[in-house]
Amino acid sequence: MSDFFHRQLAKSARLETVHPGQRITIKVDLALGHDGTGPAVLKELRVSGTRPAGCTRLLFTLDHAFPAPTAADREFHRELAGFAEQHQVLLYKNGEGVLHQVVAEEESLWPGMIIVGADGHVATAGAFGAIAFSVSAAGLVPVIGTGSYELCVPESVVITVQGTLSPRVMARDLAMYLIHHHGAAIRGRAVLLTGSTIDGLSISEKMAICNFLPEGGVATVLVLPQGEQAHTNIDIDAAAIGPLVALPGDTLSFAEPERLTEETIDVAMIGSCSSGRLEDFKAAADILARNGVHQRVTCLITPASRNVLEAMESLKLTVALRNAGAIILPPGCGPCPGRHFGVLGCGDTAITTTIRANPGRIGSPAARIFLASPLTVAWSAVTGRITAPNHG
Repeated sequence: MSDFFHRQLAKSARLETVHPGQRITIKVDLALGHDGTGPAVLKELRVSGTRPAGCTRLLFTLDHAFPAPTAADREFHRELAGFAEQHQVLLYKNGEGVLHQVVAEEESLWPGMIIVGADGHVATAGAFGAIAFSVSAAGLVPVIGTGSYELCVPESVVITVQGTLSPRVMARDLAMYLIHHHGAAIRGRAVLLTGSTIDGLSISEKMAICNFLPEGGVATVLVLPQGEQAHTNIDIDAAAIGPLVALPGDTLSFAEPERLTEETIDVAMIGSCSSGRLEDFKAAADILARNGVHQRVTCLITPASRNVLEAMESLKLTVALRNAGAIILPPGCGPCPGRHFGVLGCGDTAITTTIRANPGRIGSPAARIFLASPLTVAWSAVTGRITAPNHG
């Protein structure tokens, strides 16, 4: 195990030490929300009479339903804008992108920083060594009011990954591998990632891992700062990791894409908070531009932020993707929350880089959702069926 995680919690709680199972109150450096949880947050604030006077820094984004697909969404956007102006809340409201990408691009993040947010994937900031906890809308209200967060200290587990990943394998596959093979060991714990493989990943790849692991029920996940000593709990050889696909259902289960080649698809989605960064689209565009999207498949591309989209445009990736038959959506969450822009209908089968495969997540409960890496999704978009990445 590593003392970095518990040392940082102790520092934030102004204690000498902390131990697993201990209840502590820590100072929050950054609190987060968005238009998905925002209505419930504002309602709880009104009911409780809480004012955001105690929070060090409070940030919201419009990303789940933007541009507004309904009048009710638009009315809430205006309400949140008024709230932000009244209380000096930082609000990204003009299509800047999905919360976790905006935070990575616009905020100063550092190892040991404490973040609390009303979203299940705020641990994306763990790519920078930040310690981020997810809470409900109601759970965010006392954080906003006091600038602190009460928690029961979780146990930590150190995962060391050594070696070189196959060119067929992306960071997303590594995250799925960890849940698939070590789900029981990481559930409810703080996962600390280290090793030569992790050190060699780009920040985008680290974000992809930290974004997806909360689906395995971890308390939080972060990349240990280089130089931090840690006793390894789980050793992983990167060469043993191959592409994986998460299967439809309320409970995460996985299979190798080679076992799913009979599964034809109607929709392929690449992007959103999990895999919507420039590296993801470079990999996808290389495949799609050379091979084209299958005539039966609707291929949707959702950049995680405006900055990512601008970088794609400067490299002519958007033109290449459109010419290949893909559709470029505005930056943000895109179809993932099932609110608008690309929802699935009854009978649809989709393979996506989004974060949940439960029925009804992206529209109709009668649709089927498979989760995979951008490489696997791109190859599947080309063939019209679930297809493992290759070098062709």
